[in-house]
Order: sequence, then structure tokens, then C-alpha cells
Amino acid sequence: MRFFSCLFLLFFVGCTYFTREPGNPPKIDGIPIPDEKRTVYVQNFRNNSYGIAMHTQLSDLVKQEINYRGRFIQTREKSQAAYRIYGEISHYQQVGALLDQGGQQLSKEMTVICRVELQKAGGEKIPLERSEIPARIIYSDQLGYIESEGQAQTRLLKILAVRIAEELERAWYYSIAGKIDGDEED
Repeated sequence: MRFFSCLFLLFFVGCTYFTREPGNPPKIDGIPIPDEKRTVYVQNFRNNSYGIAMHTQLSDLVKQEINYRGRFIQTREKSQAAYRIYGEISHYQQVGALLDQGGQQLSKEMTVICRVELQKAGGEKIPLERSEIPARIIYSDQLGYIESEGQAQTRLLKILAVRIAEELERAWYYSIAGKIDGDEED
């Protein structure tokens, strides 16, 4: 009985360890950033391309990536967030990349470009290193690692979500560095 209770305890402790917030919270000069400066609202992304329903999947993936990374605290209410994230898929393209002897496509290339914007609650835009973030993959439904167009699109959007989250975190962090004492002057 003692063995099972120890095993249960280890399992419970292990679960709480793995579900804790990654990067408990980010720090500036050793001082944790207050939670009120970490709140963010992610507006559903818009689609200005030919990719059907990619914007909804990308919105969900960006929200998941932000939660996973743990630097921001997401809110469902726009009015409660210190920062707001806006995005738009501005370009989607799929072309054949490799042809066989008969001229049939063996692999394809898929490219997506997303415009992203980070704003403070008052509407002030935070400058990003790059406002348009690209992602590109090559996939095949006949050779090598075989995947369908839908699977390839999901893989592409996951890559894009990681890039978007990294870009937003970098811009956010550098925008508040030095402002930890509460003064909001530039």
C-alpha cells in the first residue's frame, strides 16, 4: 500500500511540475515583470489571401503557442489586457516544386506571409523587428515523408505561430525593459 501511495505522490508532483508556467515570469534585471504588464488579448486573425480558413487555425495556434511559452497571460476580455495582438494572413501561395519525367508534380511548395501588430491598450503600436512574418515548407503526397495538403498546411501554420510568438515576445520585452518601476515614459 505504501508503494502505491508513493507512486501516486510522485505522479501528482510530476504532473504539477510539467503543467507549471514556463519561464516563471520573465525578468528585467532580476525583477519579475508584474502580471498586469503581461496580460494580452489575441484578436482573431483576418484572412486577406486565397487560403481558405487558414486564419482561424492560425489564430488558435498562436494562442496555444503564447500559452505554452508562458511569457504573456491571455485574457478573453479585450478591456482587461495591457496589450493586444492583431494579425492578418496577407499572402498564401502553393506551387509545384519538383516534377518527374512525365511533368507531374512530385512535391509542392507552400508559402504564407502574415502581418502582425502589437498594441498597448491605449492603441500605441509597439514597433516589431518585422511586421510581415513568412513561413515556407516543401511537402509531397507521393515521395519521402508523405503528407496531405491539410497536414502540410497545419505544419506550416505551426511554424508560423512559433515565429509570430517569438517576434511578439521580443518586441514586448524590449518595449518594457527599463519601465519596470511603473513609469510609462519613453
